[in-house]
Amino acid sequence: MIESNKWPLRLGALALMAAASLGQAGGFEDPLDVAAQKNVLAAKSPLIGVARAGARVVATGPRGVIVYSDDGGKNWVQGQVPVRTDLLAVHFPSPLKGWAVGHGGVVLHTDDGGKTWVRQIDGRQVSKLILAHYATGEAGQNYVKREQSLINGGGTQPFMSVFFETEQRGYVVGTFNRILRTNDGGKTWEPILQRVDNPKELHFYAISAGPDGLYMVGEAGSVWKYDSAADQFVQRPTPYDGTLFGIVVGDRKLVAYGMRGSVFLSKNQGESWQRIDTGGHAGVSGGTLLDDGSVVLVNLAGTVFKSVEGAESFKSFRAPQSMSYFGVTPADQNRLAFVGAEGIRLRGLAEVQAVAAPIRGAASGNAAQ
Repeated sequence: MIESNKWPLRLGALALMAAASLGQAGGFEDPLDVAAQKNVLAAKSPLIGVARAGARVVATGPRGVIVYSDDGGKNWVQGQVPVRTDLLAVHFPSPLKGWAVGHGGVVLHTDDGGKTWVRQIDGRQVSKLILAHYATGEAGQNYVKREQSLINGGGTQPFMSVFFETEQRGYVVGTFNRILRTNDGGKTWEPILQRVDNPKELHFYAISAGPDGLYMVGEAGSVWKYDSAADQFVQRPTPYDGTLFGIVVGDRKLVAYGMRGSVFLSKNQGESWQRIDTGGHAGVSGGTLLDDGSVVLVNLAGTVFKSVEGAESFKSFRAPQSMSYFGVTPADQNRLAFVGAEGIRLRGLAEVQAVAAPIRGAASGNAAQ
């Protein structure tokens, strides 16, 4: 079952409607061709992706917004971004070099820690790349037909996630089996759609790696593990038919999470999974691994979960002035950075755990549909 109503796509739809309204008033400008506008409230407006770049915290959001802070979140600076599309994810393999992706199939790159960004490729170029890559050979004709249909309709596909193993080798993934790889820091990109065991062309929502390998998650409870010997992403599906939004990859521990409060744990690289009850039904929208090996998850109802007993169970906490969370990452050894409906906030780990006694059923909001 392919589900279409996902929270990242809904944010994109809102941005498109806003762009259409502007177009009716004063002439349409393609968000891929105009720079992001400065916004003094950018750090307090909705933000979707977050990452650590050395000691710096960087977050991305709608309309091409990227903000960063070097002083623990006291002050935020808006980066210079050449597009006005929604930016859904960001990743830094090193303190200075990072990548951000989003709607319009855009891939942005920075080599100064997020201060300034350049566009490496966008959906229009990706379509041409796919057509050229699969032009010969019977096996790739389905990709060619679908891409040509997309071009004829004037559309692009979004990239939902990005991960770089090194400053040179990285991946961007998105809807309908879309996945590209680079081995030269994004100077060139190679479509590798055929290297994923995904006959139904399900959406990819996240790609991440850790001690247990490189993984992707997406629709229909799907998890894929990268087999380096075969150069192939092979299925490691969970016993769930809903969408998974992300995965935390630890040492002999995988935690996949998604719609309706769904959290699954695997201790054997995805060969088998057990469902973990977090006590709620709101979509679990972000997760991260801490230095001590514990896992922190956040959901759309504004609840934070921290693993105990090797991620076989979680305790839940609700901070004052909570918001609908979209993502979380360690800001440093003592603090977490949260992004969501009201921007970005940094909180100490001790603060998060001491805000309230552990509660049951904290994530009681409506499930993400």
